[in-house]
Amino acid sequence: MVRNGRPTLSNSITYPVERILLIEDNRAEARLLQEILKGSSLHRAELTHVSRLEEGFVYCEQYPVDIILLDLTLPDSYGLASLDKLLAKAPGVPIVVLTNTNDNELAVEAVRRGAQDYLVKRQVNQDLLVRSLRYAIERQQGEEALRVANETLEQRVQKRTAQLDNTNTLLLQEIQERKHIQERLSLAQEAAKMGTFEWNLLTHRVIWSPELENLYEVEPGSFGDSYEGWLKLVHEDDRPAIEQALHRAMQEYQPIDLEFKVLRGPGAPRWMTVKSNIYHDSRGIPQRMVGIHMDITEKKQLEAQFMRAQRLESLGTLASGIAHDLNNILTPILGVAQLLPLKFPHMNEQTRQLLDTLETSARRGSALIKQILSFARGIEGKHLSLQLSHLLQEIRQIIIQTLPKSIDIHLNLQPQLWMVEGDVTQLHQVFMNLCVNARDAMPQGGSLEIQAENLELDEAAAHTFLEARPGRYVRVTITDTGKGIPPENLSRIFDPFFTTKEIGKGTGLGLSAVLGIVKSHRGFIDVQSEVNRGSQFSVYLPAAQTDTSPEEETIDLLLGHHETILIVDDEAAIREVVKTTLETYQYRVLTAASGTEAITLYQTHKDKIDLLLIDMMMPGMDGALLIRLLLQINPEVKAIAMSGLSSEQRSDQFTSLGFRHFLAKPLSAEDLLKALRHCLET
Repeated sequence: MVRNGRPTLSNSITYPVERILLIEDNRAEARLLQEILKGSSLHRAELTHVSRLEEGFVYCEQYPVDIILLDLTLPDSYGLASLDKLLAKAPGVPIVVLTNTNDNELAVEAVRRGAQDYLVKRQVNQDLLVRSLRYAIERQQGEEALRVANETLEQRVQKRTAQLDNTNTLLLQEIQERKHIQERLSLAQEAAKMGTFEWNLLTHRVIWSPELENLYEVEPGSFGDSYEGWLKLVHEDDRPAIEQALHRAMQEYQPIDLEFKVLRGPGAPRWMTVKSNIYHDSRGIPQRMVGIHMDITEKKQLEAQFMRAQRLESLGTLASGIAHDLNNILTPILGVAQLLPLKFPHMNEQTRQLLDTLETSARRGSALIKQILSFARGIEGKHLSLQLSHLLQEIRQIIIQTLPKSIDIHLNLQPQLWMVEGDVTQLHQVFMNLCVNARDAMPQGGSLEIQAENLELDEAAAHTFLEARPGRYVRVTITDTGKGIPPENLSRIFDPFFTTKEIGKGTGLGLSAVLGIVKSHRGFIDVQSEVNRGSQFSVYLPAAQTDTSPEEETIDLLLGHHETILIVDDEAAIREVVKTTLETYQYRVLTAASGTEAITLYQTHKDKIDLLLIDMMMPGMDGALLIRLLLQINPEVKAIAMSGLSSEQRSDQFTSLGFRHFLAKPLSAEDLLKALRHCLET
């Protein structure tokens, strides 16, 4: 980085470049660059070479770096993702990208993402390397150069004006230098997505730079020489604040520093910021205001994402605590509902139906908890064979209760729909998002139809859809009679943050999430829409290889052989229900209410205990500490972890601790018995 003075405009770098970081895994390429550097005007600079991106992160944290040369093909990162990671780790450090191919599109994209320049390896010589490093550092300093250059220019113009009669030669030289600075300022403005203006406070005439007009995507001269033409593009909600700031600037000569929204075609408004300063003459009289406009839309989007992430993190923390307690409550309810038919086999049909209702409700409660955790924590469930007719019927029941009564809802399902492989929570989100979008398109009411059918696409039919492959599909179509989508917006509806809804009524992420989920299921979406007639979203999901769900192992085959199981759980109701269940299926059972009690029992009966069921969330000694102590006593101990914080992503974590299996509460008899047999027989 430049530590003092201003950037030079010569062909070599004369301001200090003391430390260069090269991230390159090819030692030969690294040595070649080192040799080129030694023979250049930068031979005094210290070049540090690392071969992995992670090593570059560590180096940047420990030492100051003036510039970074980054290879895009590293062992631990590849392509432009390396650039994105490095920009996040080393903000403010100029980066020059190195690649093996002369790819202009890659170069443009790298610069667009934040690189300062682009070099093709094996085409680098001393002049090209020095020029690229100079350009990269100067471009990084564009914003600072803009400020310094303006101040320098003002000082020099005032000084030259006083000497005008005596030094015509110096005036011509100053004009040339001013042109050169203006050219550099123009490039810096374009790179930084900014434009400048100059407001004469004596004549009230405003001069808008071409870069500013480009920033607002208007024809040259569209704003005229006053601010009224520009003000028309400002969002109506922000105009009063802008006018107040302009009034203060005119009456009190106060600088402007504001953020505001502007209207630029369809979709969400863009965010801009304006910053200005007042300049006085030698007598202290305000003469003009000079300032910049900058596009800060991406910054605002990142702020919104950060706020949403924080809200979700808080919700996830709350949901995890609630899930643990609710799953502990549901475990004995589900266990008792499954045990009573075995204890009282001759109960009447009405009583049996009531118990079935109790068991079904407990299972639905457990599924609801998993959905809440999935939403709050981003937890992904397993892809299982699903029958979409059940899911769509459930969605129909939800939207009947939540959508306005002015919307008629119709569900048409083809009999014997093929099975699909999918995550039920994610697919639920897809269809609910599409139904909510349909609702928003019909504020005055209308008709919403959900249709599902089997469909087989041959080669010719598959070619009519982008990303489609021949094969069997289940097509789910959601049709509304709403306002429809204008043709100019149809190609953008799946773009992140694109929305035509009012401010505060949409994030522009719903359809983007829908498309991402459908693609992750190897499916695709087709959209048809007509303005004032309605829209039709067709989701194509590949049919599963089999049309039947996996056969369940009969519970009679899961009987124990009088093995001894030690149950460790601080919840008495859970211990009692699980104990009764296991005893019903021919297991011997010991129970412990804490980790300390479990250690004592295991040391006394370790030759008889075949397996332990251990709750992970217990006061005092938790499950993780208990399993470590048990493994010290017996490295071959068999144990199954139980937790109310159900999550598929935690299974590997439990296995690494030494558990043979993981069971999410509430425990069903089938899952419990299967896990026992699996662990005891392996």
